[in-house]
Amino acid sequence: MLNRLLSPAMFLSVVTVPAASAAPNHDRMAVAASALLESFDEQQRAASVFDFDHAERRHWQPVPMGTAGVRLDEMTEPQRANVRTLLRSVLSEAGVATVDGVLLLEKIHLSLMPDRGRGNRLLAVDRYFVTVYGDPRTGDPWGWRIEGHHLSMTFTCKNSEWTAHGPIFVGSQPARVKGGEHDGMRLLGGKDDSVRSFLTSLDAKQRAKALADDKLPGNILLLPGKDQGFPQPRGLAGADLTRAQRAALFKILTDWADWLRVDLASAERKRMKAGLDETRLLWLGGIGVDAPHYWRIVGPHFAIEYAAPERDPDHVHALWRDTENDFGGALLRRHLEQHHSGQ
Repeated sequence: MLNRLLSPAMFLSVVTVPAASAAPNHDRMAVAASALLESFDEQQRAASVFDFDHAERRHWQPVPMGTAGVRLDEMTEPQRANVRTLLRSVLSEAGVATVDGVLLLEKIHLSLMPDRGRGNRLLAVDRYFVTVYGDPRTGDPWGWRIEGHHLSMTFTCKNSEWTAHGPIFVGSQPARVKGGEHDGMRLLGGKDDSVRSFLTSLDAKQRAKALADDKLPGNILLLPGKDQGFPQPRGLAGADLTRAQRAALFKILTDWADWLRVDLASAERKRMKAGLDETRLLWLGGIGVDAPHYWRIVGPHFAIEYAAPERDPDHVHALWRDTENDFGGALLRRHLEQHHSGQ
């Protein structure tokens, strides 16, 4: 639905990498990234390409504080089309539509500001950066990130062997569009509503475990540098659910996995299902759609957070972290052990 709402200037749908569709799944991303880099001039490549082990690779941000990379508004239309091809190489239609939704909401948010869309050093239409880490044309691990206001997605790849996702951060401001052409749009509303609906299926004992009266955090908690997840398990565990409730919880999780392309989503669903007994839901704050609230679902290898803070519940942040494989994680360590041990 979101794709029908977008203006052509946001992203072009033209595919400019003819060889990409013929490449194996794990190579499509490398083909698309290589095409993008080849389209850059010398100055753009200097701004966007870093060594794989550079500290910048882990310098993701929930707000666009950094300046590394090439901005969408500094790209030609063919280059922007290449960015879209790169997104499609790793995300599903739903995942790409979410990115498009963030860009659309940036326009809406700016139009509601007192300066009527003039932006500032952090906010501006198409102030979204693409960076690449390592060389996608080789057999060595490499990665890339797209990042700007309310968007940060990092992917790490060992061509033809594995692709890792995360961190993946998405925000929405407003959380619900009021008035205008896109009245009622809630970019993350479906994911929030599914957890709220799940709460209604709980009995009193289960709700006592799922709901906590802690002070609402002002944001998501697993911010940059907090890569190990939550130290203590809290909330209602999957092992304490009925069969129907377990199915509902699994459906909530698969809705996040479905942001990824089909093979990556399938692998992620299997990991999520295997750890469902140990997966826990914790909810803080009000239950109403527009009430300030925070929830998280934490499994053996992942953490998903959603924050609609007290200061502005119409400004929400969501974060999906893979505590095993963010930035390549365990997959990268296994590669180093297999190929670089003893050197």
